[in-house]
Amino acid sequence: MAKPAPPRPKKPPLTDAERHARFKEMAQEVIADEDPASFDRAFASVTTAPKP
Repeated sequence: MAKPAPPRPKKPPLTDAERHARFKEMAQEVIADEDPASFDRAFASVTTAPKP
């Protein structure tokens, strides 16, 4: 019977500044569009209209 893997040490949570920096880096990496109309089109394509 194999031994279970030792638990990994927990990483400390990111600060707001670190989280913001990672967000900006990823946005640049995926060439995110800053145009609000682009967001509206993308959001509309993944949501459905509310049912009456």
